[in-house]
Amino acid sequence: MRTFALQISAGAFFAFSSSGAVAESASVVLANGLVWKAAPGAFQRGAEVATLFGDPTKAGPFVIRLRAPGGYQIAAHSHEDMELLTVISGAFRFGQGKQIDPGVEKFVHAGDFVAIPPGVEHWLVANEDAVVQVNGVGPMKINYLDPRDDPAAAPTR
Repeated sequence: MRTFALQISAGAFFAFSSSGAVAESASVVLANGLVWKAAPGAFQRGAEVATLFGDPTKAGPFVIRLRAPGGYQIAAHSHEDMELLTVISGAFRFGQGKQIDPGVEKFVHAGDFVAIPPGVEHWLVANEDAVVQVNGVGPMKINYLDPRDDPAAAPTR
């Protein structure tokens, strides 16, 4: 198993593990074998991530899961590449726009899917303890619309 460092933003690093971005045979990842680690500095404290496939620090496909407690928020942000979300468990409030706005949110539950094109401003709030799978193309980067929302830019993390 190899470990990779992911620079999410402003010097925040996180280690991802992967058996290789492209294998010569099928790769099976069992849910009870996931290795959960504290989410990288670009996320508020309290969330955890597990890598299922690829290397989010490099060009190419990757799959991660984000586990968040109820009430957890990811402030308005965008990505440079397509982001595909599948809710594995629990429920999230998802919205598009420059700030969290209950007037425009949609509830997404276990089994629901969200496709977010590059540059689309959006946010997430965990309605309850929840897990979301993120499929994307690396390198992964979160661009917060308000720099004050970027935990990696905060003086203490």
